Amino acid sequence: MSSEFNYPTEIKGTRKLYSLLRGIKDPLKVISGNHKIAGDSYYLKATLMDKNFIFSQDKEFIEYILKQNHKNYSKSEIQSVTLAKYLGNGLLTNNGKDWLKQRRLIQPGFSKAKITNLISIMEEVTDHAFRSFKSDMEVDLYDVFHSLAFNIVAKTLFSSDIAEHEVKELSKIITEIQEVFAKEVRIPFSSEVLKFFGVIDKAITKSKRSKAIIQSVLDKRRSSGEQKNDLLDMLIQARYEDTQLPMSDEQLVDEMLILFIAGHETTANALSFIFFEISQNPEAEEKLKKEIAEESEMLFTSESLMKKSFTSNIIKEAMRLHSPAWAIDRQALEDDSFKHYSWKKGTLIILYITGLHRNPKYWKDPDSFIPERFDDENAKNFAYYPFGAGPRLCIGEHFAMMEMALIVRKFYKAFSFKAYDKELKKKAFVTLRTTSLKGRIAKI
Repeated sequence: MSSEFNYPTEIKGTRKLYSLLRGIKDPLKVISGNHKIAGDSYYLKATLMDKNFIFSQDKEFIEYILKQNHKNYSKSEIQSVTLAKYLGNGLLTNNGKDWLKQRRLIQPGFSKAKITNLISIMEEVTDHAFRSFKSDMEVDLYDVFHSLAFNIVAKTLFSSDIAEHEVKELSKIITEIQEVFAKEVRIPFSSEVLKFFGVIDKAITKSKRSKAIIQSVLDKRRSSGEQKNDLLDMLIQARYEDTQLPMSDEQLVDEMLILFIAGHETTANALSFIFFEISQNPEAEEKLKKEIAEESEMLFTSESLMKKSFTSNIIKEAMRLHSPAWAIDRQALEDDSFKHYSWKKGTLIILYITGLHRNPKYWKDPDSFIPERFDDENAKNFAYYPFGAGPRLCIGEHFAMMEMALIVRKFYKAFSFKAYDKELKKKAFVTLRTTSLKGRIAKI
């Protein structure tokens, strides 16, 4: 470590070797363990790759990177280069002026007014998904939620009926690409090895197939000549301020793919965690059902779904304990410092949201499911960033919260669910997901 910079406590020796090797399969355990040893911020030098990493679960540090000095930080090469070669240059992977141009084009499609108009479609898709449920039925809700969330994105944002086999194919491709991506970024020199064995080329071929499926949605819209007044129409008709030109098809497909992935992947994973926690906490379930009864005919209105409620408390608390966006990466564009730490240009910053959300410095009983904690009048200032923060705050936050509230209420108005497992198995890819949520449904 250079003497001119004052990095946080360094992880080195056998612990560093353990971190690099074990971090491949279980990054949550490794990063959480390192924070217990070194404190809320630590430094790791990946000598073979000549890269400097700072990991942090400190609220002030995270806010400094994402808010106060966000202009000095871009999405790291982990996403802007490695992930982008599979998913293209959409909002998730783009940087700088290109990102800002795209954000300005897409943002109007996610206004509260636009989202409110989508409730009836969300209801229709959800009712269809739950229609086959009956009492004493065994189900894997993880699979149900992935299919449901995907169809909601398809029909609300793009007014599209994608065939069931294409939904499954896209979901499979996304999982396989994430597995390859995770190996690339966690194992030193793995890119060369994976490339040699053709793994990366296969993943890129799958990526091209996913884009072909999305392109078919775009082509179908254009050939129909229909005006749907949805996000896809807005994207097709949008013009850049400087050139007055539309997006290229390549850029359109990249943005659509990112919205499909981000719009269904994180929501489906969050729903799995939400329903698991409700299953483990009967008192919370009873309180939820009481609220559902009291809301009566207002239950599925935009006002009720988007206001502060016990339903939203449950969602927030489950996402605190199991945040699908488990880490946020940034890369320093210039040398920087915060309080007594300083680091050089190019340093990779990993903001560990999972650790922040369970940090006992900020949370009483951090590992307990307590939805009522979000009744606190200071809840807005909690160490809580499931959708990120700053200018790159998730564009679909309000869409996702309304969608999840609707699905939770739709289900618990008619059913109850008991998960078989007392603990969830989790996998940390680009997002945090469980592998399954098997259990039994009871009809009320």
